[in-house]
Amino acid sequence: MKKGGFEYVMFLGDALGKYVEKWIVVLDDNIVASGENLKEVYQKAKEKHPKERLFVMKVPADKIMVL
Repeated sequence: MKKGGFEYVMFLGDALGKYVEKWIVVLDDNIVASGENLKEVYQKAKEKHPKERLFVMKVPADKIMVL
């Protein structure tokens, strides 16, 4: 069952360690692009998946709590 962008990121938890302080673009249950520059990362993902709705976020250095 696919979790979707936000749910998938929450599911990953500590596995996001290699993406700390980087932008990630998530499509369904996959990180489809990552990097330091938001614009470049988003454009790269949109070129691969032009018709899809993408979830974009910057992975924080510290743990966060979502309420």
